[in-house]
Order: sequence, then structure tokens, then C-alpha cells
Amino acid sequence: MAYMPLDKSKFYLDKTKMPKIYDLSQPWGTDTPLWPFPGARQDLLFPRGQYLGRFHKRTMTYTGTLHAGTHMDAPNHVLHEEEVDRERYGYSLDEIPLEHCIGAGVVLDMTHLYDEFNAKWDAAGGDPAKFGNIWVELTPDHFEAAAKKDGLEIREGDWVAVNTGFHRFWRRNNDKYYNYYPGMGPDVAKWLIHEKHIKGITGTWGATDAPLWHDPLREQMPWLDTAYRKATGKDPTVEFPDYEPCHRLFMQHGVCTVENAGGNIDEATGKRLTIAAFPFRCEMADGGFVRLVAWESGAF
Repeated sequence: MAYMPLDKSKFYLDKTKMPKIYDLSQPWGTDTPLWPFPGARQDLLFPRGQYLGRFHKRTMTYTGTLHAGTHMDAPNHVLHEEEVDRERYGYSLDEIPLEHCIGAGVVLDMTHLYDEFNAKWDAAGGDPAKFGNIWVELTPDHFEAAAKKDGLEIREGDWVAVNTGFHRFWRRNNDKYYNYYPGMGPDVAKWLIHEKHIKGITGTWGATDAPLWHDPLREQMPWLDTAYRKATGKDPTVEFPDYEPCHRLFMQHGVCTVENAGGNIDEATGKRLTIAAFPFRCEMADGGFVRLVAWESGAF
């Protein structure tokens, strides 16, 4: 029988008896914002291979980058194989140790940076020539202060999720989201790796590295190069002389990196939770979609 009438009297699962799951993932579809590379780029395509009305089932196909929405990067995204201890930490997405994809962690509140950015943007009327240095590169002090504010501690083996507040720009103002989010540089990455010994890092940002750490910026993001020069009078090639150093540092040391966190992260902010993000088992993939989630420790 192709048609199945709905009988709610035979529903048995009771959601009220289940533990709360915080969904830290962004929704994505045909209008998902993508990293703003210069030049033409194919959008995400979702053609239907079969139709429910004709075949009694719907089948979607997908064509597009694996680095869309909330996703995990694999070491082969930015590193040559000889730069990675493949046996220990994996190289392609399917090789990432699953033990690294789940663990205790903290969701740090840095949403004041969103408020401060909006105040500066509004005061400048959106004119880069009046911005000053509107970009924030996160430091260990940002992490320590956010943890202290809510009585948290970044412990060895933790997953760290950072709520900058910039997920509120997702699909609303992608220029602000991708070009101005508070992000990381190599100094804080080294601190998180070598001093805090974290297991995973994610945040409400467009990339694991801050926007300006994409040298040469005049080729990778020429509009941002122009804005930074107008705002500060400085040369980003001198100030940020590397391309995605945090990507390479984290993944060389086995730290999972998930970009574009968001969803219901505001509800989970300021808490110590169990955090998980399992990538699909795709051979050769240099990244892929994850459902980034968190829950109260001991809830299951």
C-alpha cells in the first residue's frame, strides 16, 4: 500500500522523558553562505532523482563543496601527508579517530564581541575608512576571561566551543559573518594545543582562522584587503603573513576543528557539557558535514 494513514494513538516515544540535546549546528540548504572566494564558484545543488507523487519515495542528490554549513575539516584539507602522523591522527575525513570527535567540554561566552562590533560598525556607518581596527584576533586572555565569567575551566582533553555571537549574522548579513568575525591566529592556537591540550575546537565563525589570516589577502579576499588597508593604514601581508596557520597547527596535532557552529548555541553557552561532532565515513574527503551537538554530562 503506497498510502499510510496517520494514527497518533500508536505513538510510544515520549520526548519529555529524554535528555536535552543542544543542537549547535547551522541549518543549510540551497542558500547556505559559502566561504567568499574571489571569482565564480558553483553553488550547492539539490536536484531530485525521484518524486514522491510518482515513485512513492523522494530521493535527493547533492552537488557541491563538502565545506558548507557546520562541517569538520580533515588534515588533508591543508596538509601534505608527510606533515601528518597518519597512523595516529588520520589524514582523510574517514580516518579521524572517533574518540577525538566526542568529549567533555565548555561553551564559552564571548558574545560581548558581537555587541562591540555592532557598536563600532554603526558608529562608522559601515565605512571602512572610519572603522579603525574593527577586527578582533582572539588571545588566551579572551578564553580565560570567558571561562572565569561562568565559573568554567578549560581542562586537558576538552572540546572548546566559542560563542562569539556572530552566528546571528548567518544568512542575514554574510559580509559581516565571513569578513569580520572574531577569530584565532597562531599564537592562541599554540596555547590551546601545547598548554591546554584540547581535543576539539569549534566556534561561531566562518573559519578556524581569523579572516585576516589568509595571506596573500589581496588574492584570497581582495575586498577584505582593501577594507583593512582603509581602516588601519596597515598592510595585511605584513601583519598576517600566513595562510590558515590555525588549520594546520590544530590538525597536525590531532585536534578536531569544526567551522560554522551556531544553531541553539545561545542556550548552551556558559555550560560544561559533553560535545560531539561525528563526520561521515567518506574516503578521501578533505572535510564534511557534522551534526554538532551537546548535552549535560551523565544525561544518558
